[in-house]
Amino acid sequence: MKRFPLNQEADVSNEVEQIYRDFQRGMGFPEVPNFIRVQGASPCMLAGTWGLVKNVLLEGRLPRSTKELIFVAIAVDRECHYCRDAHTACCRILGVEDATIRAVMQGLSEELPDRIRDILQFAVKCAAGPHQLKDEDFARLRQHGLDSEEILEVIAAASMAVYATIIADATLIDSDTMFAAT
Repeated sequence: MKRFPLNQEADVSNEVEQIYRDFQRGMGFPEVPNFIRVQGASPCMLAGTWGLVKNVLLEGRLPRSTKELIFVAIAVDRECHYCRDAHTACCRILGVEDATIRAVMQGLSEELPDRIRDILQFAVKCAAGPHQLKDEDFARLRQHGLDSEEILEVIAAASMAVYATIIADATLIDSDTMFAAT
C-alpha cells in the first residue's frame, strides 16, 4: 500500500522540479529517486532535505564514500531497505569495493579497515542513542586522526541517516529500479 504518491515532474512546481534536477545531478543518479519524488508534495520539506544532502553528504572534509557507508550501516541497523539499497548504489557509483559494502551489511565485520569500522560503529551508536556515546568513543576516532570537524560530520551523517530512514519507512516508498541496476 502506498501512503504517498510519487510526484512526477509534470505535476510539480518549477521550484520543486529544479530541486529534483539539482538532487539528481548532485547525487550522480540517472533519474530522480522515489525518496525525493515522495517529498515533492511538500516544497518546504524537499528544500530542507536537499539542503541537508548538499551540506552534510556532498560537502565537508570527510569523504563522501565514508558518509555513504555510514548511511548503509545505519540503514542495516534500522532495517530500512530503501536506504540500504539507495546508499549501497551510491557506494558503488563512488567506487567502493563490493567486499567493503558486504562487510558493512554483515555487521561491520573485521574485514573492514580499523578506521572505517570505528567510524561506522561510532555512527551507528550515535544513531541508536547519542546519549550512549562515551569519551572513549570520541578518543577512538581521534586516534585515527579525525579532528573535531570530521567527528561532527560523522555525527551529522548519522543524524541525517536517521532522518532519511524515518521518511523512507513512514512513507513506504519502494526501492528504485535504478538502484538494482547499479
